[in-house]
Order: sequence, then structure tokens, then C-alpha cells
Amino acid sequence: MDDGSGVGATLAERVGIDARALAAARIYVGLLLCVDLFLRARDLRAFYTDSGVLPRNVHAELYPTLSRVSLHTLSGELWWQTLLFVVAFVVALSLAVGYRTRLSTAVSWVLLASLQTRNYYVLNGGDKVLLVVLFIAVFLPLGRRWSLDARAGRSTFDGGDGQVVGFGTAALLTQVVLIYATNAVFKVRSDAWMAGDAVPRIFQVERFTIFLGPYLNEFTTLLVAINWLWMAMLVASPLLLLTRRWLRAGLVALYLGAHLAMRLTMDLGLFAEAMWAGLLVFLPPVVWDRVEAAVMPLETGLSDWLDDRPRLDEMLRPAGPVVPARFRRGVARALPVLTATILVVGLLWQAAAVGVVPTPENSPAEPKDHSWKLFAPNPPDGDGWYVATGELASGTEVGVYTHADTSFDRPADVGETYPNARWRKYLTDLRFGSDHRIEAFAAYLCRSGAETHGERITEVELTFVYEAIETGDRTRHDLGTYRCPGE
Repeated sequence: MDDGSGVGATLAERVGIDARALAAARIYVGLLLCVDLFLRARDLRAFYTDSGVLPRNVHAELYPTLSRVSLHTLSGELWWQTLLFVVAFVVALSLAVGYRTRLSTAVSWVLLASLQTRNYYVLNGGDKVLLVVLFIAVFLPLGRRWSLDARAGRSTFDGGDGQVVGFGTAALLTQVVLIYATNAVFKVRSDAWMAGDAVPRIFQVERFTIFLGPYLNEFTTLLVAINWLWMAMLVASPLLLLTRRWLRAGLVALYLGAHLAMRLTMDLGLFAEAMWAGLLVFLPPVVWDRVEAAVMPLETGLSDWLDDRPRLDEMLRPAGPVVPARFRRGVARALPVLTATILVVGLLWQAAAVGVVPTPENSPAEPKDHSWKLFAPNPPDGDGWYVATGELASGTEVGVYTHADTSFDRPADVGETYPNARWRKYLTDLRFGSDHRIEAFAAYLCRSGAETHGERITEVELTFVYEAIETGDRTRHDLGTYRCPGE
């Protein structure tokens, strides 16, 4: 590897990551975390406090282990959740600008993991991708370029400023490919995907389609072609690792474009945005040479601006390490072992998920239940909406579904009865959930209904109306009648 030839050089070129790619990914992930926090804040009370849909006592009954490891469960009050959101936002900004980069990365991961475990029911695939990428990034030199750490001469890495090669880079690149490859295995085993029917069916589900999606639904032949194109891209995903230079750049552009198309047609939460973060690090040096040439005037201008303001520059420069030197040396020695373990565990986990290797006995989780499926093996075959009727203390019957005025008649747009991707995720699985979960949601409707109508709600009747895509037949799923708290 040192002489730039042979197997080592070939391997390094494929599993190495340009330092500028890591810097770009760091900036992007930091800003993405800020956006995620801003969007989650819209439902801060509903999803993360004791007055919401998952009070801590219910969370502890459903997830006793997770409830003990989440910082967000230390208090069910709004002020505590707000404080943690503000801290996470500040740390994410610190990550974006590269201030004490490794520490900012680690703290961002801890806070993100804590937030996600506080309410597992609102998570989608994008959240899991972001958590995995951020975890592996803790072990990578994200502050080598385009950071305040680098300006201060305190890069969190050993070596020069070019290509970064190691088990950590291999783990990150491999994990991104595994997301596609594992999904390909599940889809190849699906009759709907192998018949070309999956994508046309998905676009008939109104709760997923946005922007251009409803218009694209009219072109069935095009959707069938997209079905096969996406299948081909999933199967061909290992080429992201095997190719190099401009061929790799072209493939990355193709996958980036595919996820942009998803963002313009379907509401899949943060999936597209999280995958962009993983794909950025695949871009080879030939791309970053041109990017750097383009941003050089901006970088130089910012550097000169800080030079003209020495006091501000001094404030922004990290004063020195916050971790003792002995500890840092120990971590540096352990880093290859840690990153190699991450790489191997990631490979074995996905291999177990698709059945290539057996799941270990006494495994705390089933790999196939926590793998990259995304509408696999079978896409949804129906749509649906909730109807919630409450009885006021005065005896009047009112609608208490907080997101739309629904009835047993089909809404004009089913998708509009789900205000965002997190509510859709929570509500889609609710009808299959435990009694504790449904009761907690009914209690939330009692409280929100009383606030809306200015009068106490005595009971709530909750129903889900399911509509089959092919036949249009509707089925009512009675989820029960619940007495409101205090009755």
C-alpha cells in the first residue's frame, strides 16, 4: 500500500475516502441534524413528553431497556425536552463547522440515539441510516479539512490531508452498500417486485405520495420501468465499491439522482437525505479537486476575514485537547480493533438478516426485523385513515382526530390526514400495536380534544378504515372505546 502499487493500492483506492469527502459529509450531517431537530420540534409535546402519545410509564412497559438508556426519559416535562433539543442543535452546529469535531460527533450520536429510543414508533429507515453513519463517523477524521479544528492545527487524525484509509472507511462504505444489497435480496424474493408491480402499487398509496407523486401515478408503464431500474440499481450497488475515478462518480450521481426523485415524489422521512450523506463519501478525489477549486475563493475569503479579526479567530479556535493525552493514545491504539469490529459485525448482521448465516442464540434482536427492507418483501396493498369520535361532558358527539376532519367516508386526499412522515409512521403501525399503545393514543386524543373544544371529553371511540388498492373494498377496524383519564 505504501509504494502505491499492487493489491494494497488497489484496495486503498476502493475503500479509502478523500478527506474533503469526509469534510463535506461532516458539514452536511451537522446541518441535517439541525433540520431534523427543527422538524421534530413541531411535535415536541406530542411525541416526547408525558402529555403526548407515549408517556414514560407506557414507554417503560413497552421498551423497558430503551427507557433506561435514553436521556430524554429523565423527565417527561416539555422544558427538559426543549433543553435537550437546544443542546443537540448547538452540538450539531459545532459538528458542521468542525469545532472539536470528534467530541461533537460523539455527543451528537449520543443525543440522536437517546432521542430515537425515546419514541421508537416515529422512526423510519432514514433515521436508522443517519444513526449508523454518525456512529461510524465517530471513528473517522471528519475534522481534517474545512474545519475550525484544521485551522487551529488540531485535526483529529494522524497523517496528511489526502486519502483516509482504514477499517473505519471500509466500514462506512460497506455499510452504505449493504443497505442497498440487503434490500435487493429482500426484493428479489418478492413476487410483486419481480413482477414489476411494486412501484405502481406504492404510488397508489396516497399517504406516501407528495409533490410529483400523484401526477406520476397516471403513467403505469413509466412506473413499471422505474421498478426495474431501481431493482437493477440495488443489485448493482456493489459496483460503488468496485469502481473508481469518474466511473464511480457517475454511479454516485445516479444513486443521488434516484434519491432526489424519491424526495420529489414520496414522503419517506429522512431516507433520501440520510442516503445522500452516505453517498457523499464515495465521491473520488477527481471530483473533490474540482469542488475545491470552486470553493477556494470562499475558503480564502473566510480565512482572510478571520485573520482580520484576531479576537474572534482566537475565540473560535479550540484552546487544546479536552481529553487527557494518555487516554487519546489508548484510543488511537484501539481504533483499528474497534473499527474492524464494526466492519465485521455490520457484515454478519446483514448476512444474518438475509439468512446467509444463522442468527446467534440469545440474540437481543432479530436481524431480519432490523434490516434495510423499504417496501420489501411486499409493498403495501391498501391505504387507510383514522376516525376518532369523542363525547363531550355535555353529551355532544364531536370528532377528535387531531389532524383532519375524518369520517367513514373516504377523504378527498388520504395523505392529508397524516400531517408528516413521523405521524404517518406512528399511526400506520398503531392498529397493530399493543393495548397500552392504543390506550395512550386515546388518552392523548382526550387531552387534545378537550383543548380544541374547550370542554372535557368523557370517552373516545377509535376506528381505522382500511381500503384495498385493487378492489376499493373498505374494512372497519374497531380499536375500542376508551374512557378518558379522570373518569
